[in-house]
Amino acid sequence: MTDETPLIWTSKGNLPISALEYNPHWEETKDYVKFIERYLLDGEVVKESAHVLSRQGFSSEAIASPLAGA
Repeated sequence: MTDETPLIWTSKGNLPISALEYNPHWEETKDYVKFIERYLLDGEVVKESAHVLSRQGFSSEAIASPLAGA
């Protein structure tokens, strides 16, 4: 077994996860649910990701557009 320090890739390079503040955030509207993960170093965001779930369905209807110059 090794005693390696877990690292995470950030805008400041690879940093130990233990040195960062983890800030999860949920945002809910009638149109979507969004989960945002932020990692901060001394108050500065060094990594952020977002995952979005649409509450509205996607249309499978094809839409034709005219060709340019036709």
